[in-house]
Amino acid sequence: MSWKDYFYFTKTERNGIIVLVLLILIVILMPFVYPLIFPVKTYDFSDFDKKIDRFEQMLSEYREARTAIVETYEREAGNRTSLTLNLFPFNPNNLSSEEFIEMGIPERIAGNIVNYRNAGGTFRSREDLKRIYSINNELYTQLESYIDLPTRKELSRIRMEERQSRSLRQDTITRRPFQPAWADVMLDINKADTLEWQKIRGIGEVFSRRITSYRELLGGFYSTAQLLEVFGMDSVRYEQIKPHIFISDTLELRKININTADFVTLVRHPYLERNQVNSILRMRERHGPYSSPDDILRSELIDENIYQRIAPYLSVSE
Repeated sequence: MSWKDYFYFTKTERNGIIVLVLLILIVILMPFVYPLIFPVKTYDFSDFDKKIDRFEQMLSEYREARTAIVETYEREAGNRTSLTLNLFPFNPNNLSSEEFIEMGIPERIAGNIVNYRNAGGTFRSREDLKRIYSINNELYTQLESYIDLPTRKELSRIRMEERQSRSLRQDTITRRPFQPAWADVMLDINKADTLEWQKIRGIGEVFSRRITSYRELLGGFYSTAQLLEVFGMDSVRYEQIKPHIFISDTLELRKININTADFVTLVRHPYLERNQVNSILRMRERHGPYSSPDDILRSELIDENIYQRIAPYLSVSE
């Protein structure tokens, strides 16, 4: 076999070689030719980059704000622990917001205590004061020895002694036919104290305190129906006690002079909200003293219904 025989191809083989060479050339030239035929599309990411920059800026501002809030809270916490208090024995069930502030209690904490009472809450032991939001352990430690209430342990012991005493009295009482002494009870709801209220069936120790506390908050009742505003009072209980209550005189209601009262005095009344009080004060600043209580009806936040409720407690002179 001659060496030429190695380079001899049939027609079919020659055609195959030609096709193979063409394919190889196409593969080699494709990277150079393809961009010319199909140019690469370019995209504008400038808007996207701006949004990323804005997001990173907002994230940075958020972190700075959060750091500032944390520092402020820690600073206020430090201030609370170093409060200068003018302490004296007190019962948290009786003091007004102003009296708490006079003791050195921060206004926000004083407001929380009063709001808790307005919602029907009662402090029965010293430890109950810890329920108030923002009273930390340091502040409570300063107040504890001045709180005119028993500790929980003392309260538990007192209640046990009272139950034992009642049980003993019950055993020694000679049984007699039931005489509903409560049926003859008549109370002036603006004058009755907690013990007198308890003479009416359906009014216990807790409810009597709620009624007298709400009466003090209002400045007195001008209608017996106002008892329905006391926390826990329903129409059934009200109808039961209604025959035993009356109002002798509404002239003794505690009045608020809307020409001299400040924000704290006005907002303390249950019938006024913060935005309504702000409206009353702004109108007084802009237009001068009120000539009549009904002048507050000029406020868009006070309608006729609200005015009729609050009017008996308002005045324009001392």
